Amino acid sequence: MAVYQPKTPMYAHQKAGVKFIFSQFSKDLGAALLWEPRTGKTKASVDTATILYKKYGVRKIVVIAPNRVLGVWVKEFALHSSLVVNTIIWDADARKQPIPSQAGCYDLEMVIVNYEAFGTPGKKTPSWRRSKTTGRFKHRAMLKAWVGDNDALLIVDEGHKLKNPSGKAANMIISMRPMFKYRLLLTGTPITKAKRAHDVYMLWQMVNPDRFREWGSTVDQFKNHIGRWISSNGYPQWVGPRPRGIADLKRGLHQDGMVVRRDECFDLPKSDERVISVPLKASTRFYDDMADEMITKLDNGEIAEASIPLVVTLRLLQITSGFVGVRTPHPTKPDKFLTVAHRVGTEKLDALRELLVEEVIERDEKVVIVARFKMDLDSIEKLCEELGIKSWSIRGGLHRSVTDDNVRAFAQHDGAGAMIVQPQAAALGIDLSTAPQMIWFSLTSSWVDFQQCKDRIALSRKSTTFTYLLAEGTVDELVKDALKLDGQVSKEILTNHQRLRRY
Repeated sequence: MAVYQPKTPMYAHQKAGVKFIFSQFSKDLGAALLWEPRTGKTKASVDTATILYKKYGVRKIVVIAPNRVLGVWVKEFALHSSLVVNTIIWDADARKQPIPSQAGCYDLEMVIVNYEAFGTPGKKTPSWRRSKTTGRFKHRAMLKAWVGDNDALLIVDEGHKLKNPSGKAANMIISMRPMFKYRLLLTGTPITKAKRAHDVYMLWQMVNPDRFREWGSTVDQFKNHIGRWISSNGYPQWVGPRPRGIADLKRGLHQDGMVVRRDECFDLPKSDERVISVPLKASTRFYDDMADEMITKLDNGEIAEASIPLVVTLRLLQITSGFVGVRTPHPTKPDKFLTVAHRVGTEKLDALRELLVEEVIERDEKVVIVARFKMDLDSIEKLCEELGIKSWSIRGGLHRSVTDDNVRAFAQHDGAGAMIVQPQAAALGIDLSTAPQMIWFSLTSSWVDFQQCKDRIALSRKSTTFTYLLAEGTVDELVKDALKLDGQVSKEILTNHQRLRRY
């Protein structure tokens, strides 16, 4: 085969990563890319799949990934692979039917499925046991039938989700290992803390279960090698780690896995940006009514309206955040009005919840979350409280001394934490650089506030990532485009107000 020519350029570590993957495949082993977030694991995986097709004729791929990145895999294959790919998003509705196969019409067929498919229990039988012809057992059988006798590639994205030895989904996914000749596990956080070093055990059951076989065949024996058991109040308790055990673990990890830290990739940009598209569901009706008629009626009968495009934009931005403000008479002042917020959807909050679990709690990192509206700020604070994430806020109305105390506490905090900020309140003179990531929940229309708020994490010792939660096909995308180009949001709205409508 001629030298592989990628459709899009590869960074040096990606080239090395693909070579490493194939060195593992040549030994009939799986491979693990233990690369920090935003170092291009998906791109390397796409190039791997393309080479497998061109060199070995592999035409079937299964990708297991969290819900929020299923669509990312579709886009990444279209961007980075020159092959014609038939993509099946195997969601709950699609799983009701056998997986269609059209191998003759496409170079590659790819099934993309979430972890939940392998954690879903079967239906209860008359004996109150769980059926093995439904739920996760059925899903495994359907995938096995679809793969058949073909040499296929399995990609497990965010592979640290396999870490729980008692997890139903983890054990079901690992049981599928014999179905795939080629196996690739991707994660930036195989181990979040030294005392959690045993999380690697389940991951390596997918990559190479023989690597640590001499330590024993159970997770407790694995733990005992890298730590030790003591008796505390009459109960066994594992403590650790043992220096020698950790050294052995590191050697094993580097034999089957390639570790990449972002600050070691000198050709990568120092700052990264990603957009997470959030489909509107419950909020759709309210958005469309406001965009088309400048008015929408809530379920309780109240009316929210706007008179000019700029006000419509404000209302639409509120709706994409999941609420709408209704102007109502002040209860005690007849000549005054109050704006009361009504919840109409939780799409962005649900997407943020998933991000916080996977990128703050599981990675034990800090994050800055930016939101424009008071109801957004309140909702995000409540979400952090529900998830057990320590949070602080910077918003209008806070005394400067309170803001200073919050900034100081955030900087000194060790572990998962969130600073929730209003862009106009956190634009100047505030250092939040202990957080490497900033999530924009709702955008400001001020280019100055936008740029200066982003600068709050610019001095982070780690490379920075800016994540934007944008309601798909809505005003969110218009505002983001305007901020990126020239910052003239109002001009863009007035000249292209047709983009306020969903598409």
